[in-house]
Amino acid sequence: MNVIAELRRIVEQSHSSLSILEAAVRVVAERMHAGGCSAFLLDEGRRLVPGAAHGPDGSGGSAAESIAARGIAERGGAMVRGEATSLLAAPMLVRDDVAGALVVQSSGPRVFSAGDGEALTAIGAQLAGIIEDARIIDALDRGEPPLHRGATRALAVPAAVPAKGEWPLHGVGASPGIAIGAAVFRGAPRVDLAARAPSAGEPEAQRARVRTAVDKVRNDLLRIQIAAEREIDEEHALIFASHLLLLNDSKLLERIDEEIASGLSAPRAIATALDEFESWLRLVPDAYIQEKVDDIDDLRNRLLDHLFEGASRRSTSASILVTSRVLPSLVVEMKSQGARALVTETGSETSHGVLLARAMGIPVVTGMTDMLSLVQPNDRLIVDGSSGLVIVRPCDETVARYEEERHRLERGRTEYAKFRDVLAQTSDGVRVKLHANAGLASDLTVARENGAEGIGLYRSEYPFIVRNAFPTRGEQVHIYSKAYELFPDGPIQFRILDLAGDKFVGSRPLGAGRSAFHGYRSIRVLFDHPDLLRDQVQALAIAAGGRPLRILIPMVTSIEELRRVKTMIRQALDALDEPIAQRAPQIGAMIEVPAAVELAADIAKEVDFLSIGTNDLMQYTLLLDREDPRMAQMSDPYHPAILRMIARVVTAAHGAGRSVGVCGEIASRTDVALVLIALGVDSLSVAPTAIPELKQALARARVHSMRRAVPEILALSDARSIAVALRAAQSA
Repeated sequence: MNVIAELRRIVEQSHSSLSILEAAVRVVAERMHAGGCSAFLLDEGRRLVPGAAHGPDGSGGSAAESIAARGIAERGGAMVRGEATSLLAAPMLVRDDVAGALVVQSSGPRVFSAGDGEALTAIGAQLAGIIEDARIIDALDRGEPPLHRGATRALAVPAAVPAKGEWPLHGVGASPGIAIGAAVFRGAPRVDLAARAPSAGEPEAQRARVRTAVDKVRNDLLRIQIAAEREIDEEHALIFASHLLLLNDSKLLERIDEEIASGLSAPRAIATALDEFESWLRLVPDAYIQEKVDDIDDLRNRLLDHLFEGASRRSTSASILVTSRVLPSLVVEMKSQGARALVTETGSETSHGVLLARAMGIPVVTGMTDMLSLVQPNDRLIVDGSSGLVIVRPCDETVARYEEERHRLERGRTEYAKFRDVLAQTSDGVRVKLHANAGLASDLTVARENGAEGIGLYRSEYPFIVRNAFPTRGEQVHIYSKAYELFPDGPIQFRILDLAGDKFVGSRPLGAGRSAFHGYRSIRVLFDHPDLLRDQVQALAIAAGGRPLRILIPMVTSIEELRRVKTMIRQALDALDEPIAQRAPQIGAMIEVPAAVELAADIAKEVDFLSIGTNDLMQYTLLLDREDPRMAQMSDPYHPAILRMIARVVTAAHGAGRSVGVCGEIASRTDVALVLIALGVDSLSVAPTAIPELKQALARARVHSMRRAVPEILALSDARSIAVALRAAQSA
């Protein structure tokens, strides 16, 4: 059952939460060969009320169904089955918060299977977010008083960047590569409507302009979603559901028509109507609803772009995307449309969105403060993702110089390609296992093509972050199985769910902190929500089948926590009822905080392998905020404290007969990779796109001389002296 495809078609054709529910229950009943299907929703008072029903007599929502649905809503989790009445019920979850329930009833004697339960739970998870979006729009349509009615957005561009001549701006190089293209904006209004749309003209012509823009934006979004499902993975295929629901909303078009009738032009009418919606949403103290402000803002800009360009909205293809912050949906759009680079005001080189873009091979510069007010749409930009330089309106000579540099890098990548199928080894015979970091199906493909020996860090959070509802066990099995399709023999090291900091899932009632330094994150969250860990561990075991399975435990700070998680993993596996599943996984621990470094020898005795997460280790040791670009220059892998910590962990791991790898972003740097190998690290896990270049660099390098110099180098007290000493040792 292709749930995503069915729901996408429903969204394309629906106008309200009721019409979506009515279509959904009909599809569910038909696809599950059930006699009927009913949907129940929680109202504002958390009371369960009938939403829609489909049955042979056109009715539904029987007393038995209502009881089953109420049980699901009260329990907030597992599917229940009423065997006497052949009922099957599953919750509708929005980020794991119960929003309602789906109930199917057979037309004759039938006992629903576990597979039926997983299928219905998956449908409810996908449907819930769409219904919540539609209910928000329904509320807006009822006419709640907006704030600052009629206000439109006008943004004057300050004169910080000269009107003529090139202008260099400096940020943080977060993903390497050089790109040249025109600036395209996302997530921020870029037009002064009073200047660009001063007069309305004939009302009928203005209404026609609006309809044309709506149709073009709808077609744009549908193309992006189809491309995302085909080229990236199906988990991202519903990222624009709320946009499409708004476009289908007849009340929105009525409001726009009213503004046109009052004398406004099409652009100003669109901006006024959507500003009313956005202003109302900003008043609602709910994190999920607040997120929809970004959707409205993006939709406004898409519509206005079509109106002002007078043709199909310009895609991000061959362009430089400029934005205030990086959302997963934005990166997915970039990938599907072929954007050349990304420039963002916030975010660091290890933020979630940037890691996603880097895995896709997109150059990124972050920390470009006030970039949105310094650059005009269609300004020509040069982006150097290695140095962090962005040149606004470069002259022809500068463009030619960077074009040559870009071609040189392309030639280098062609040269690197020769090393894809070569095992990673230094010129003096030191062998190192080279793995890839992954989080998306596209990462796995690139990792395989670039010759990765396995997946050293599978970030399992991504499917949780991009969805409105957490994926069910069955959906997770499907997701994790993709890794085994490309790496059937492994190794694949799956990190269990790590929610917090830059990977925080908004509006999920876990209480996980948004601050990177908030202590309630990762396994501590899972202790309070064991069902999440149980479902994930069981899904991993089923996906592995008879193949090797390696599970990484993140954010270990004590032996007690480690043992508690191991017990929970064992209990999840013991409760598994699948005949073919891996019940004897290898368990690893991540060393990411100073406490884990101190306990490394003790931790190594408890697990099968260790993995050093240098992103967080540097953050917590050096007091850095990974989201703050001002901290970028302070994140130095040559800091003596960091190198000494890594050396201590390697000694502890090897002393216990355990292997140890590094999965942080610093391992992608060829100079740092050599240092890590000299310290005795057994494996490196890096961005998939960095693998060929790293193999080439290792093949030309020697590390025996560096190893001999390690004790003396680690005694140095500053990063600069260490860097100089390491270079000297390598050339000796």
